[in-house]
Amino acid sequence: MKAIFSIIGVLFFANINAQKFDCSSKIKEYQELFQAKKVTESFTAWTEVSKNCPKQSESVYTDGIEIQQFRIDNAASPEDKEKLVRELLKLYDQYNRNFPSSSADFEVKKALALMDSNVGTNQEIYSLLDSSFAKNPKNLSDARAIYTYFNLYFEKYQAEKTKVTSDMVLDKYMVISALLTELETDKPEKETEYKTAARGVRSLVKELATCDNLSTYYEKNFEANKENAEWLTTALSNLTIKCGGEPIYNAIAEANYKLKPTSKSAYFMAVTCIKQHRLPEAIQYFTEAEALETDPLEKAKLDYSLATGLLSKEKEKSKALLVKAYTLDPKMGKAYLFLAEQYSNSAEECGKTDFEKKAVYYLAEETLKKAVTAEPRLKPTADRMIERFASKKLTDKDISDKKMNGKSITIGCWINETITFPKK
Repeated sequence: MKAIFSIIGVLFFANINAQKFDCSSKIKEYQELFQAKKVTESFTAWTEVSKNCPKQSESVYTDGIEIQQFRIDNAASPEDKEKLVRELLKLYDQYNRNFPSSSADFEVKKALALMDSNVGTNQEIYSLLDSSFAKNPKNLSDARAIYTYFNLYFEKYQAEKTKVTSDMVLDKYMVISALLTELETDKPEKETEYKTAARGVRSLVKELATCDNLSTYYEKNFEANKENAEWLTTALSNLTIKCGGEPIYNAIAEANYKLKPTSKSAYFMAVTCIKQHRLPEAIQYFTEAEALETDPLEKAKLDYSLATGLLSKEKEKSKALLVKAYTLDPKMGKAYLFLAEQYSNSAEECGKTDFEKKAVYYLAEETLKKAVTAEPRLKPTADRMIERFASKKLTDKDISDKKMNGKSITIGCWINETITFPKK
């Protein structure tokens, strides 16, 4: 009972102290000082707040991290920098103790702080990342942290093959690959970063993750995971690159699709059908994948793949899919590029007169201009194609001689487009 009263007394006096110490005013004070670049004074005021008002607001920690990072960046010596980094790590610990739900990735932040300041050892960085990953893999959402974690794990494999086996590396590789794939979808604004990390991870295991090793690995683990959709999808993603034609790929693709027809599972079935030269079925699965996809940009990718691959020779269908692709994704300039190439290859087929044949090249050039508008980086490619068409397309003189300025002409055939020429 005496102990209970003692605790109540401590809490009471702490509350009285917090009331005496005006937390809100002090927070405003250090924030204004920091904005005025009076970092030393700001840090002093912030230190008082962190001691007296540890649970007042998350901003105490987010502001403190910003102030401390400024001090680290402006440290006078490597020794001072390391001391300040160590203080920052303690601040992350304090942040997690007081606001755990908002700082689940605090160990990842600590690892990144060590990396950014070139402080600590690889083992220290690895231990922090591994601890965070073990608690919840989704704590690792920073692409650089994910790559570093796998890289350090792979280094352990290379140095301690008795403790870290090739199967353990492949296990980790599968989980990391699945995580990066999921993050690409969840955080499309960082897609490039995750793709770069994925390429880096694949590069590390390229000698270990051979088609034979991957096939053996998945054959061994397939039975235990044949109803685990996440495992199956990751397996197919990894096998598609090197082993799309292997029997285990077919088995996993069929199990995945049977478990639940989704855009991805239908796509993997399309791949396995292509490898087995079952092209009509592949087209059906591609079409189903597109229909099941809800993301317009992903739908556009599937339309483009089908238009430029399995249906490239069926020009009318190919065109319809390309139009759909760049309608869904207005930045998909490559769809216009392919369509322009299709037009130019059909001038003889679709033009009834010399004028119409040249008009098809004119249409192809106008389509290339749209490609550049949609995706400016394609300009060099479009310019080369335009130069190729230069001697074949209509000139201003051709249009004037036929008195077609300001008038239109319709090209039939599969192209089925009306071209309106500019006025003089």
